[in-house]
Amino acid sequence: MFKSARIKLTIFYLSVIIIMSLFLTLGTRYMADRAFDSSNLANRPRLRALILRQVGLVAPSQKDINSLENQEEQSLRTRLNLDVIYLNLIAVVAGGVASYWFAGRTLRPIEEAHESQSRFASDASHELRTPLTAMRTENEVFLRQKNFSEAEARDQIVSNLEEIQRLEQLSNNLLALSKFDGDDEIKLSKISSTKVVNLAKQQVDKNNPKNSKRLEVKVEDSTIHANADNLAQIISIFVDNALKYSPKDKPVILSGNSKDDYYEFHVDDQGPGISKTDMPHIFERLYRGDKTRSRTTPGHGLGLSLAKEIAQANQAGIRVANLPGGGARFTLSVSKV
Repeated sequence: MFKSARIKLTIFYLSVIIIMSLFLTLGTRYMADRAFDSSNLANRPRLRALILRQVGLVAPSQKDINSLENQEEQSLRTRLNLDVIYLNLIAVVAGGVASYWFAGRTLRPIEEAHESQSRFASDASHELRTPLTAMRTENEVFLRQKNFSEAEARDQIVSNLEEIQRLEQLSNNLLALSKFDGDDEIKLSKISSTKVVNLAKQQVDKNNPKNSKRLEVKVEDSTIHANADNLAQIISIFVDNALKYSPKDKPVILSGNSKDDYYEFHVDDQGPGISKTDMPHIFERLYRGDKTRSRTTPGHGLGLSLAKEIAQANQAGIRVANLPGGGARFTLSVSKV
C-alpha cells in the first residue's frame, strides 16, 4: 500500500517539477530570443564593418553577409535549444530521484504510525484472548468432572476472578492510553514534590499491598510545576514495575532531588537490569522483553507506555538506565517553579 502511495506521490512531485521547469525554460527561451534578436540587429553594421576590415579585399555582397549572419544565428539557436533540452533532462532525472526521496520522507511517519497501530491491535487482541482462553479451558475441564466439592468450585471461581481482574486491568490501561492520546489539555499547577510522593505511595499501597512495605523513600522537598495526580500515577507505575523485578528481600528506592531548573524523581530496583536489546523498546505499547525481566513476571506491557504518554501530556521527561551495581533506574524530570 505504502509503496504504491510513494510511487504516486513521486509522480505528483515530478509532475510539479516538470511543469515548473517548462515554464521557466520557455520563459527564459523567449527572453533569450528577444535579447538575441535585439543584439543581432544592433550589431549587424558593426559586424559588417569588422568583416570588411578582416577581409581587406573586395567587399562581400549584402546577400553574402546576410547569409553568413543567418547561418551563425541558426547555429547559435541550435546550440541553445540543445542546451535547454539537456538541462530539462537533467532536471527531470534529478527531480525524479529527489521526488522519490521526498515522497518516502513524507510517508515515513504515516507508515510507522500505521505499522505501530497494526502491531498494537494485534498485540492487544492477543493479550485479551489469553485470559479468555484460560478461563474457557479451565471451565471446560472443570465441567467434565462428574463430582466436585464446594472447595473445588470456590477455587475455580477464584481462578476465574483472577483472570477477570487481569482483563479489567488491561482494559483500564487501554482506556487510559486513549485518554492521553487525545488533545485534552492537562491542568498544571504549583505543587510540592512531597505531596506527589505521598499520592504515589497511596496508589502503590492500593495496587500492591503485599509488597508496598519494601518501598524506601528519600525525597528532597521542592515546588514543581505539574499535575500532582498524573505524576503520582507515573511514579506508582515505576514503583510497581520495580517491585516486580526486584528480589523479594530487596527494597525499592524512591528518591528525589533538584537539578538545575528541574526536579528529578528516581525509582531504583535491584533486579537483573534491562538488556541492550530491550532498552530501546521499553516504553513501546505491549512490549515485553522475553528475557529474565519478563519471563515469569505478570503484566501486559502497557504500564511504561502509559507512563510515557502521561509524561508527554505533562511536559515532563522520562528515561531509563541500568545502574552500575545492578538493577535499573527510572527517572521522571519536571520543571521547578
